[in-house]
Amino acid sequence: MGSVYLAADPRLPRQVAIKVLNQEIATDPDLRSRFDREAMVIARLDHPNIVGIHDRGVQDGHLWIAMQYIHGTDAARLDPRTVAVDRALRIVTETAAALDFAHGRGILHRDVKPANILLSAPEPGRAERAVLTDFGIARLADANTQLTSTGAFAATLGFASPEQLSGEPIDHRSDQYSLACTLFAILTGQPPFSATNPGQVVAAHLSKPVPRLSAHRPDAPAALDAVIAKAMAKDRAHRFASCTEFATAAHAAATARRIPAAAAPVGAAPVGAAAENSPTRLADSVPRNPVPMPAPGTAVLPGPTGPGAPAAVRAASPAGPVAAVMTPGPRWQTSRRRGWKGPFSAICMAFACAVFSVAGALGLRMFPGKALGGSERVELMPETAAPYLLWTTVCAGLVVGLLAVGAVLLVSAPRIGRVLVVLGSLGFIAGVAVTQLQAHFSGNENTRIFFAPLLNPWVIGAGSLGIVLAIGALVCAVSVRP
Repeated sequence: MGSVYLAADPRLPRQVAIKVLNQEIATDPDLRSRFDREAMVIARLDHPNIVGIHDRGVQDGHLWIAMQYIHGTDAARLDPRTVAVDRALRIVTETAAALDFAHGRGILHRDVKPANILLSAPEPGRAERAVLTDFGIARLADANTQLTSTGAFAATLGFASPEQLSGEPIDHRSDQYSLACTLFAILTGQPPFSATNPGQVVAAHLSKPVPRLSAHRPDAPAALDAVIAKAMAKDRAHRFASCTEFATAAHAAATARRIPAAAAPVGAAPVGAAAENSPTRLADSVPRNPVPMPAPGTAVLPGPTGPGAPAAVRAASPAGPVAAVMTPGPRWQTSRRRGWKGPFSAICMAFACAVFSVAGALGLRMFPGKALGGSERVELMPETAAPYLLWTTVCAGLVVGLLAVGAVLLVSAPRIGRVLVVLGSLGFIAGVAVTQLQAHFSGNENTRIFFAPLLNPWVIGAGSLGIVLAIGALVCAVSVRP
């Protein structure tokens, strides 16, 4: 909708970001109104995690807004392979504070996504800070527009809530859904539901279960999956009460373990039934004033205080800092989802199928056909056999290429390798089945003569074994976690 330029403030020694409404849409009254509304919204929000506005105006017919310049990058540009879970949670926690601040003043953002979260570059004595921007499609809770009013959908599909996509009235929990999608995207590089077809994305948001973050990031604990699933519940009534509550639960799930009741020391507060202590219940239980229990391996995390701090943190602050029991050892080592047996088995069976394919193609080239029902050899003329040789060579080469390359990539690029091995295995099975059908039932005599060597019992047995190996390679490849 607009272009952003870095400019120097003519009156003060500072840099500012100038957002200018694009000229090709400047005549659209709805877009001009939306651009003006962004300035009105930002002007009402004075928060360290929301970009500030300095001025606005019109110059030669161009609408512009002068905003706070954030030196750094945005969350969409982060490489998910280098983003630690703790850093992603800090970004989400600061963004949650900004959203709750806006919600408290009757403003919904409605387009929360990584590209709209600016990250200030860390400086000496100043850590990285997340700053929420682009309130262009926000809604104001004034006399004309209520907080839960329905508006034209303009949010990015990958981060839109089910109620936005279905045209229902929305409230602050819609931004919470988008924030959970944002956390998933920062850590994986893609939204929870991604597809090339927009209709598939919409259908997934409306009906499909939330994918597990831990399936894409083995260093993310399974307890965090439950927290994200709750924040992305299809029914907003089942989500957290606020964005900060979601962020608090996510942080607790990623850094702490609930202590079983049997192991709690004397004087500890009761922690409920055994079912409540399981990791799957962490999302429901963490936000409710958790009682920290320091133990060997405990990391002490200083908690914020004051009116803006989460309720659970404020309650713990007078007694001292909040303590979280950390899981020992690097999280990459604690994952049980990425074993070596599945990939190794898939690689071995894929290479075996590739060898079978090469052997079959070479056999048809080296051994002439044999007349059916007799011992006399009948060879096809070279010009007659040429199309068959070309067809079998190309198909065998394609299958061998898919299997060999896929087997190699299962180690370095599991997602691509898995697809190639599956395609190669299916191609191998189809090739064996088609050639046997041609040898047995083809109405063309030349075809039956060319494929006659495949009628040998040993060849049939080898083909059956190859199909078993191909099925095994397919199953093992599918089980490999990308």
